[in-house]
Amino acid sequence: MTPYESPAGARLNSDEKFTKDDHILKSRDYRAAYKNGRSVKRAGFVLAVAKNGLRHNRIGFSISSSCVKRSCTRNRIRRLFREAYRKNKPLFNKAYDMVIVVRKNPGKNLYYDCINKLLFSLAAEAGILA
Repeated sequence: MTPYESPAGARLNSDEKFTKDDHILKSRDYRAAYKNGRSVKRAGFVLAVAKNGLRHNRIGFSISSSCVKRSCTRNRIRRLFREAYRKNKPLFNKAYDMVIVVRKNPGKNLYYDCINKLLFSLAAEAGILA
């Protein structure tokens, strides 16, 4: 059985991968998303969205240690948003950079369903849902 094969034998959709191409890696790309894009705020989270000129979306995170003290919580926020995006990648319009900024500590009770709903509401308000 290959790593991308389920026990029933069905192969995973290649769109569900989260590769290095899906990350925003350069600080200039973060700055461009803040400066040239539009932002949407909700519940202590900000989604900054800008066109990137590529054929695919990229996502990045800005979580300050002054807002969220514990690194395990910061990493959990990243993992949950990344998973919510990865699972629903085909529902987003292409060629956008998305930066998720955490402005205040969301607390200890973070669940996938809450983050998924939050990502969809931010993306719908930003106008990047297909």
